[in-house]
Amino acid sequence: MQTSKSHYENFLEEKYSWMLGDLSAKEKDQLELFRSFGISPQGNGVAWDLGAGSGIQSIPLEDLGFQVLAIDFSEKLLSEIKNRKPDTKIRTKVADIRSRDLYQGVSPEILLCMGDTITHLESEKDWENTVSLWSSFLSSGSKLILGYRDLSYGTPGDKSIFVVRSEESQIFSCQLQFAQDKVDITDIFHEKTDKGWTVSSSSYNKLILPVEDLIRTISKKNFELRRKDDKNGMKFLLFEKL
Repeated sequence: MQTSKSHYENFLEEKYSWMLGDLSAKEKDQLELFRSFGISPQGNGVAWDLGAGSGIQSIPLEDLGFQVLAIDFSEKLLSEIKNRKPDTKIRTKVADIRSRDLYQGVSPEILLCMGDTITHLESEKDWENTVSLWSSFLSSGSKLILGYRDLSYGTPGDKSIFVVRSEESQIFSCQLQFAQDKVDITDIFHEKTDKGWTVSSSSYNKLILPVEDLIRTISKKNFELRRKDDKNGMKFLLFEKL
């Protein structure tokens, strides 16, 4: 079983943006979500996007007027932001969101972590330590925005498989196998070539973080929940640092 980082480097990052589908539509959805949460520059105008990937949250944050720092462990995905929006002023940084060295300098008024990034952490302790870093770094009044899929609906031993995206010559599917505290994820990619169909796959784990447990963990670190929303199976939460 690979780590999420090695899974992206060796398998997913080449397919990730294609897998997401229409990125412009995704960015529009995120912009509408941010507006519904009342997100706009109110303080220093700085927003950090942790696990930014190819920028489907970073670009809407910039459109709202923020100075955005996009952070991810994939340099390739971060490079796609500039390719898709050549005039962007979004800054990028290759880093691990668990690194204490990352959280230095002036606190942003928005710290955002979406797209299942938090479930890619390796353990519940990893998750708790990361929340502690956020709490120590952010100033009072700063906003923390999380978006992720709560996988606690499964029973250990359950298994499911579904198609994420398909085209005439490419099919991306995903298999979930539930365990006690994690879900074993296997991404499967079929591609049609001149010689017929080929198939490749890669597996890694995602953490199970029940939303109520997540809220309790963050609340214990001096954050207060301000807004909660569900959309297309994703949980979106807005916290304010006390």
